[in-house]
Amino acid sequence: MRSKPRPDARPAPEPPAPPDRIDLVAPAPADDPEAVDPAALARAATLASGRAMKARQWTEARALAGLAESYARLGERARGGGQTIETLDLALIFEVLADDHGVAARRLALNPDRRDDPDRAIKEEYQRRLAEVRQDQTHHHMAMVRRIHAAEAQIRALGGTVEVSQSSFDAMAEARDWLLSATEDLEDVTVTPSPPRGDPWKVGM
Repeated sequence: MRSKPRPDARPAPEPPAPPDRIDLVAPAPADDPEAVDPAALARAATLASGRAMKARQWTEARALAGLAESYARLGERARGGGQTIETLDLALIFEVLADDHGVAARRLALNPDRRDDPDRAIKEEYQRRLAEVRQDQTHHHMAMVRRIHAAEAQIRALGGTVEVSQSSFDAMAEARDWLLSATEDLEDVTVTPSPPRGDPWKVGM
C-alpha cells in the first residue's frame, strides 16, 4: 500500500529559470564604458575576490584573484606594456644606476658584429648618448686643467711661487695620461681653451 502524503508536506520548489543568454561578442554598451576597461575589470574582480574570501568561499576567491591578475596584465599591455620609470621599484632603479656588478653595462654593450640583435637600436642610442656625455666631461676636465696651468703661469710671472705636493703631482700625472688618451676619442677639441705657452703639463716646475 502506498503511504498517504502528509497534510503538511509542501511541494518541491521549482528549479530557477535559466538566465537570459548573454552575447559574449556583442559591442560594449554605451552606458557601461568600464565593460572594456581592463583596469576597472581588475578592480571589480579584486573586490569580488575579497568578498568571497571573507565569506570563506576559498575556491571562488582564488578564481577571482586569478581573473583580477589577468585583467591587470591586459591593462599593462594596453598602456604600452609593463613597467615605466614612474612605476618601477625604487630599489631596482638604484641597482641599475649604481651598477656595482656591471650587469646593466653588459646588457647595454653593443656587439658590432651581431646585426640580428633585436635590441640593437636601443643599444646604439645608449652608446651614442654615453659617448656624448664622456666627450663633454673630457672637454670640461681639459678646460679646467688648462685654466689651472694658466693661473700658475700668471703667479710665476708676478714673482710668486707655486708649490705642489708630491701627491698632487702624481695625481696630475695620472690626469695627464687620462686626458691624452681621452683626447684621441674627441670628435672636436677646438672648443677647449688653448693651453698656456710652454709645456702645459709641468706642474709646479
